[in-house]
Amino acid sequence: MKRKLKIKNYYRFICSIIIFIVIILLTIVGITNIFSKHSENNKIISDELTSSSLEISKSENKENKEENKNHKTHKSRVMPLNNGEKSDKALPVLMYHYFYDDINGETALNSNFMPISSFEKQLNYLNENNYYYPTWDEVADFVDGQIDLPDKSVVLTMDDGDESVFNLALPLLEKYEVTATAFIITSIIDENELKKYADSIIDLESHTDDMHRGGGTYGHGGIFPALSLEESTEDLKTSIRKLGGNSGALAYPFGDCTKKTKEAAKNAGFKVAFTTSNDKVTPGMDKYELTRVRMFTEISLEGFKYSISN
Repeated sequence: MKRKLKIKNYYRFICSIIIFIVIILLTIVGITNIFSKHSENNKIISDELTSSSLEISKSENKENKEENKNHKTHKSRVMPLNNGEKSDKALPVLMYHYFYDDINGETALNSNFMPISSFEKQLNYLNENNYYYPTWDEVADFVDGQIDLPDKSVVLTMDDGDESVFNLALPLLEKYEVTATAFIITSIIDENELKKYADSIIDLESHTDDMHRGGGTYGHGGIFPALSLEESTEDLKTSIRKLGGNSGALAYPFGDCTKKTKEAAKNAGFKVAFTTSNDKVTPGMDKYELTRVRMFTEISLEGFKYSISN
């Protein structure tokens, strides 16, 4: 009887150990599963965060590319004037023509050629001093006395549309984020070539279609004043069409300006028009006989600063 009892107790002890081992094994398996699921969840969360970050990064890159693509995005800093208020500002509208690579040994053909090293110093100065570049609408409103401009305001223009404007000046304008206008003789530049610069930092405006040539007797002898109002107006409208509808500003060929050329500019739809007379633009001027400040080969940085000072 005692022997049977001992055997029975022994079996109970063995069973207890087996049950205890089974419980431990089940516990270990459960904990492993918990950690495994936790790890999977972490991986899912991590993957989601990574995917989200990539999407945000792609979105930001896309926005940056779109912003960089559209150089003509303009944040206005003009100030409206109330009745009776007048601006005492004088706006320098700079007149460039051609550029040459003095760094690589090129030389100027005449005083209308700007060394690219000097031009870069000028752009750097404008950029570092936070200059404002008003639109042609703003220039017109400034002349009309409707708005005032920031103290540090300037407009850069480049006559004739020479290839040096696009090969030498444009990369620097983009580098320093300075907007400018190129006045184009549209009869001598292919329209498809012009379209390449439609979204660039350079605004393409009219230097007429086919009136930058001799044939007249007024002023410098350009043909524009000699043509009929109908002929000259039609020429200007042709240039606007070739420039994709741009009619912000006109630069008179050779600077020759008469009552008839001004009327043609108005009839064609230009907001303002420029001669080559050397002066800054002030409120109350004739919008179709505005002046500019000539930039020339030998101008120093100090001379440039003086030219744009108010």
